[in-house]
Amino acid sequence: MKLLWLSPNLNHYKAKFLNHLTLDTDIDLTVLAGTGRKNMGDKESEVESKFELITTNVSKDKFGFSKLIRKELSRQFVNFDWVLIPREKKNLLLFLYALWLKRKARWNGRKVQLVSYNHPLIKSGIVRISVLDILLTRFYYKMYDKIIFYTKGSCELMVNSGVINSAKAFWANNTIDTKEVRNNYEFSLPNLEEPTMLFIGRLIRSKRVDLCLEYYFVLKERLKKKGKTLKLIIIGDGPEKIHIEKALLYDTTIEWKGALVKEKEIAPLMKRCSMVFIPGHSGLSVNHAFSYGRPYFTVRSKDHAPEIEYINQGINGCILGPEMEKNIKKLEDFFLSDNTQMSRNAFDSGKELSVENWCKQFYASFII
Repeated sequence: MKLLWLSPNLNHYKAKFLNHLTLDTDIDLTVLAGTGRKNMGDKESEVESKFELITTNVSKDKFGFSKLIRKELSRQFVNFDWVLIPREKKNLLLFLYALWLKRKARWNGRKVQLVSYNHPLIKSGIVRISVLDILLTRFYYKMYDKIIFYTKGSCELMVNSGVINSAKAFWANNTIDTKEVRNNYEFSLPNLEEPTMLFIGRLIRSKRVDLCLEYYFVLKERLKKKGKTLKLIIIGDGPEKIHIEKALLYDTTIEWKGALVKEKEIAPLMKRCSMVFIPGHSGLSVNHAFSYGRPYFTVRSKDHAPEIEYINQGINGCILGPEMEKNIKKLEDFFLSDNTQMSRNAFDSGKELSVENWCKQFYASFII
């Protein structure tokens, strides 16, 4: 089976799991890639691709409107059985063009089908879902041949809501390169005598590194009174780094490592931490924490990606409520207790979210 995957932003996460899809399944993969996002904390991928890669000098925000992309898609289209175009509002023009190419191919006796791998609903901005978003989502789901959702829960939600025909709906748990994690890390329990928070992700407003720092300073003082020294490690880069730079002026114990993408660099830091805490938008960072056997904590929000459903409340992590004082008490109790069972539970959850399982689920979506 030949698949053309259009990727406006081919980051290191995606490049790694697409390599596994190429090596571990019968999918003959080609990726048509853009240059991604600018000045948003993304680190350029240094991953050697095992798939055929067609690169273009088109940024993510212009990808769906680019004449160059349409021209390349037209040139490549009939060479594939499936073409994956991300189901996004900004890709509507590109998708309509692909529908025309699909009809044209059929006139010439060639069957090419369209697929997307995505969240359940289109959103205007990060949180708000408008009537237009719902109508456009329904249009997309009617016109695509298949939709693969990031999680089982997302798939069931769309089917049960009548937004998509169940015959078109599939799921493959979105993940990271867990194989690389295993090559660089052997599970170990955190040191209870050295409570440590870890923040990992792009330093953009939705991730709320500013709020993470606010929690840290309050918790540090609370734990100090109990004879414990709380530490904070931050992995990431982006426009919100200004908050870290300010914090470092009066607390030099904060460890800011910048953007890291290699697990051999991330592993020693994950090993040291007691938990991962991202009070803002949470997605693949949940998988990342679980793959190392570290509980994941965040604050309840409509902003979260579907991966948030992997959190089993109080078992492998916690979704905190809106009241900071109550959240501080829960976090304080976590650091003062024997929290090792939660780490074991997180590690078990990580096994279910392996890249091997993702490849099986993704490939099965095409052959069922």
